[in-house]
Amino acid sequence: MKRMIGFLLLGIMLLSACRSSVDDRLENALDFAGDNRAELEKVLVHYKNDSLKLLAAKFLIENMPAYYTYKGTLLDSMYTALAQYADSSRYDEHRFAYLKQFSCKQLEQEFDAKVITATYLIENIDYSFKVWKQRPWGKYVSFDDFCEFLLPYRVSNEPLTHWKKELYERFTPVLDSLYTGTDVVSACDAMNTYLIRKGWRYFSGFNGPHVSAPFLVDKRVGSCNDLCDYTVYVMRSVGIPVSTDIYLYSPELAYYHAWNAVLDTTGATTSFSFDEHTPIRGKNLMRKKGKAYRLCYGLQQTSWHHYLKDVSAQYFPSNQANVACEFVENGDQRPVWLAIFTDHGWKPIGGGEYLNGTALFRDIEPGLIYMALYSKDDRLTTAGYPFKIDKGTGNVVYYRPDGQASRIILTRKYPLTKNVKTFMKRMAYGRFEGANRSDFSDAELLYQLGDDVNKVFNEVSIQSAKKYRYVRYLSDKRYPADIAEMCWYEKGGDGHKLPGKLFHTAAYNNTDCAAIHAIDDNPLTYFSSAKTQGWIGLDLGVAKCIERISYVPRNDDNFIRVGDRYELFYFSSEGWKSLGCQRADNAELIYDNAPRHAVFWLKNLTRGKEEQLFSYYDEKQHFNYDTD
Repeated sequence: MKRMIGFLLLGIMLLSACRSSVDDRLENALDFAGDNRAELEKVLVHYKNDSLKLLAAKFLIENMPAYYTYKGTLLDSMYTALAQYADSSRYDEHRFAYLKQFSCKQLEQEFDAKVITATYLIENIDYSFKVWKQRPWGKYVSFDDFCEFLLPYRVSNEPLTHWKKELYERFTPVLDSLYTGTDVVSACDAMNTYLIRKGWRYFSGFNGPHVSAPFLVDKRVGSCNDLCDYTVYVMRSVGIPVSTDIYLYSPELAYYHAWNAVLDTTGATTSFSFDEHTPIRGKNLMRKKGKAYRLCYGLQQTSWHHYLKDVSAQYFPSNQANVACEFVENGDQRPVWLAIFTDHGWKPIGGGEYLNGTALFRDIEPGLIYMALYSKDDRLTTAGYPFKIDKGTGNVVYYRPDGQASRIILTRKYPLTKNVKTFMKRMAYGRFEGANRSDFSDAELLYQLGDDVNKVFNEVSIQSAKKYRYVRYLSDKRYPADIAEMCWYEKGGDGHKLPGKLFHTAAYNNTDCAAIHAIDDNPLTYFSSAKTQGWIGLDLGVAKCIERISYVPRNDDNFIRVGDRYELFYFSSEGWKSLGCQRADNAELIYDNAPRHAVFWLKNLTRGKEEQLFSYYDEKQHFNYDTD
């Protein structure tokens, strides 16, 4: 996220002084090039008799002052570390944790306009036109779309390389062997499937600059940003027009995300992601977005971020909302922003228009909790009450507390995601066993789980009076063994969990899944087996009679944790107002003084940082993630 926002803000600063007119921008770019102006002019002269390529050259040059790459010795160590991670046999991000704190502030910026050569630009333009005209779907790609979906010589601040030529020669035979038809979406699907088979090594939270095309093609490693870059490089090199689309902050989970979209022959785009979903007409990314944007090379004159194009209406029906700004002081006009809530407070995700107490927002996703912000005393502040667009009527619905107290029962501070539900479900129909042979050939059932794995902290009593030296948790044959904690207690013992020597089936190839995590008293860490019907157990040394077992399924540690302190807030006309602190005595918190029709925020004062807003109705918490 930092990589993207920093790049966008720099672009805004660089071009704020040169937006007077489109005609001036080419001359401003040539002036910005300084001593390298002659190289850019060579390109213009080279295409003086080819009007369309000349327009393409002007488009690249007039937008060039915003683009740069990084230089510095730290880059060598960054590339070395990424390569080592890509080539390692284990997914061990801990060894390379410093890459998440990588700072570009220690690097030097080198602007394209001041160093780029005519030879480089001409090669890029010629290969871009070659693939545009070579593919049967190219005739449906307008020149304006060509300039954004095929022409650019870079995606962000990666090093300049001759990737268009190199990747064209490498991947054109691949595409030709995979698909020979005329449907660009099918061609994209075939190529994306090929890339999926080649694999990708994720490094979540990598915070360095964008990585060069040859490195990504060779090592296939990085974050979702890098994966999108990799896809763009390969697809564009063979004439498949693709973009990178993003949301700035997820309304569900409050983080940045990027994916790709392919331009269809109808002028519409179809989203796809490396391993999340394939390109299928009429089916776009299902994540909630609030607002969706497309990364563009060219300046977007109407965008609140100069290099982001608002494509929200391509992901959900176009709409507009007039939102009351009840907290704004009198004034005819002032900037307003659409915002969603994150762990750092309200964050803007789009601009709006303000007039006489009302903010107009266009093309926002229905059913989600938003806030209008405005600038006061050089900072952004709330303009009114939280609101949503009703999915059925399209009307604005406000979360205005009515002052009437009601009882609410809270079980989480953050939405229960599909991934966490999946992890917990992996304990369904699992079993706890005891044995006196280490191979469990004499195993006896101590406790059988059902399919209702929906609690985090569980404890069960064992009826057997037999003694066992070996005890284990065994997953159902459909699932790997995923378990965060297991504790065994002796009948008539001192109440402390039994110690023992761990033994288990092979762990998943990641240090995060190590067996020790199943007995480390941390419900956020976990053991995960490499194969289905895995198991993990203890050699107690001598046979013991088991009185009870406690266990915790793999989870995100956002359920109410016994012993932790919590504070509940609701949004009022005075901002966030506390409803009091509680220490959790069990897996629920009960507040009898909660106002109706409010938006709430539950903070864990003891640990953790993942928190999200929710409303409360039908005796249940409703996070943005839960809206249907």
